[in-house]
Amino acid sequence: MSPRAHEPREEFVHDLESRLRADLRRQSLATAARTWSWMPQTRWAAGLALGAVMVVSMAVGGVVVAATYEARLDEQREVLLATFEQRSAIAQQRLALAKRQLQDMEQRVSVGIEPRETVLEMRLKVSEAEAELKSVELDIEEIRATGREPMHSLSAPLVSGRDFVTERWRVAMTAPVAALATEKTRAAAARGRFDVGVAKPSEVDDAATRVAELEAAIETFERKLTLRQTYLKGGLPAPVAELRGLEAENDVRRTTLTRRIDSARRHVQDLQTRIEVGTVNPIELAEAKLRLQELQLEMTKADYDLLLIRKQLGK
Repeated sequence: MSPRAHEPREEFVHDLESRLRADLRRQSLATAARTWSWMPQTRWAAGLALGAVMVVSMAVGGVVVAATYEARLDEQREVLLATFEQRSAIAQQRLALAKRQLQDMEQRVSVGIEPRETVLEMRLKVSEAEAELKSVELDIEEIRATGREPMHSLSAPLVSGRDFVTERWRVAMTAPVAALATEKTRAAAARGRFDVGVAKPSEVDDAATRVAELEAAIETFERKLTLRQTYLKGGLPAPVAELRGLEAENDVRRTTLTRRIDSARRHVQDLQTRIEVGTVNPIELAEAKLRLQELQLEMTKADYDLLLIRKQLGK
């Protein structure tokens, strides 16, 4: 038998090779079809599928962002609450101390160790401590409701229908109201001592100035409370309301400075008269003149600030 008797013919080899290649192509196409069978078969379907994927992605992303924001808000709320609760604890201690001091002073006055005016001073400290504590407690309530720093501006929004700004101002106003009663008593006592020749004119001036300053402070609160209500009812835009509040504060500041300057000027004149007879040290006069210059400089600044505010209101 010839050695080539078992070798395949060339035609057979070419035919087998062609069949193998065809089978391989069919297998590849079937695999690809199975792999991509989930994909939409039309442009319209593809668009819907893509939109669905985007919506789901956005929804998932929104949930993640909302959860992150809520977590940060909770963390901020807890930090603020911890800070303001510490302030509340300090305010409570200050109030308790003021009350103990008042009780002690009342006992000392009752046995004639201290003058009655000292009791008025201690009562004033108690009123101030009570106002401070109530103000901090309002801050804590606002933080719990909003998760942010308390807002004290005239145009601050309501919080679930509650006006924390007005509540805080009314609490803060109780301190100057209590102080006004005390200072009026002191002013009357100073005038009485002056009438019998045991008080200086400067003492009467100082007492009258303190009364006027407290009246001005109360007037400022009242003006700002009125502006606040006007703003909440829609009668003023927020920027105008804020400027009107600053205008009220600066008006009262100028009134207060005017009274202080007049009092300081009279004090300088009184010292100059007493220096001529040798009853006052020249250094005391120099200090009084320096104080007068400082007050006049403050008035210049107040005039400038008020001019800028009214310029903004005029725009």
